[in-house]
Amino acid sequence: MKKIVFTFLAITTMLSFGSCTVARISGKGAVPILLNQPAEKMELVEHIKIKKNSNFDYTSSFDASQLLATEIAAKKPDAVANVTVVVKSGFDNFLINLFTLTLAQSRKVVIEADLLKEKEK
Repeated sequence: MKKIVFTFLAITTMLSFGSCTVARISGKGAVPILLNQPAEKMELVEHIKIKKNSNFDYTSSFDASQLLATEIAAKKPDAVANVTVVVKSGFDNFLINLFTLTLAQSRKVVIEADLLKEKEK
């Protein structure tokens, strides 16, 4: 009975520490990254969604421009707008954290954004 209680307390403790996550999101680069619609008239090139697993990152700091870099290089937009960043844990992250006793600090970063170009006049 003591083993069951200890296991339950250990799992509960791991889950409670794993769910207290605060993330710092930043974005620096040559292409402006906007959280809302720009003032100028722009046309939508493409809506993108990028998912990335983050393991063994104890800073909880994510650079949006670094995660968007390949899409920006390929599509060459004038701006990136309507950016949303979600940091969450899925079942796969739970299993990684359970197996490593939360040393992995595994979480998933999901970025959705619109790639925009200036409208031709």
